[in-house]
Amino acid sequence: MKTENWAIVASLLAGVALVGFFAAPSLLRGPPRDQETLCPRTGPVGQTLILVDKSDPWSEVQAGRLKALVKQVGDELPADRMLSIYVFNDVFEPGFPALISLCNPGRTASEFIGNPRREYVKWVEKFGRPLDDALKLLTQPGKGNQSPIVEAIGDVVARRENRVESGDRKLLLVSDMLQNSSQYTVFGNDAGARDPEKLRQLLAKVWQSSGAASWALSVHQVQGLYEPQRLEQAATLWQQAFRKMNVSVSWDRL
Repeated sequence: MKTENWAIVASLLAGVALVGFFAAPSLLRGPPRDQETLCPRTGPVGQTLILVDKSDPWSEVQAGRLKALVKQVGDELPADRMLSIYVFNDVFEPGFPALISLCNPGRTASEFIGNPRREYVKWVEKFGRPLDDALKLLTQPGKGNQSPIVEAIGDVVARRENRVESGDRKLLLVSDMLQNSSQYTVFGNDAGARDPEKLRQLLAKVWQSSGAASWALSVHQVQGLYEPQRLEQAATLWQQAFRKMNVSVSWDRL
């Protein structure tokens, strides 16, 4: 090949390399993101929602298990997936705010500077560090007269901000499952208390109206200060109702 042709090729290669050098950091930053939620502007890919019932007290051991559960979910959250944490107490207020609602932007690092990309640093700052403070609130439930569990589920899953357009949806419910509201209670001696059919009807209504059927449900039952027999009775009522509705649920004790 003639000398001038080699010069042209070398010049073209140098140009391509230069473009690549400046373009690579931009590509490594990933898609444009909302700076509040860190989600892609096109929307999150899937969502994990943790709903915590703090209407009754827990032991320190159970509080520690909740902390471990939340941190594990955060550590294993796939990139671009949203994690939302909601807490409710004995006074149910529709529209209660999320404690945390963020997407994991992923920890891709730049091969040129060896540092995590800017969005991942924000994820650590907005999720990892403040979560310790948030968990202090989560793990210190106050004793209340009611536990509006069904109502809280219906409220959060029906919200527009929790209707992700792509990916799956997972709902983790952390509660003693001792429902106690004007709509249904597991306490008392009246005809409606502990009536499995009445619980099924209430759940069926909420599942249909809120869109809860599109969520994969797991329940982490907290013992709190109640006797095991009471908790087992409540668990049986809920599980029977879910079976009759053909709702698959993963159930364990926290």
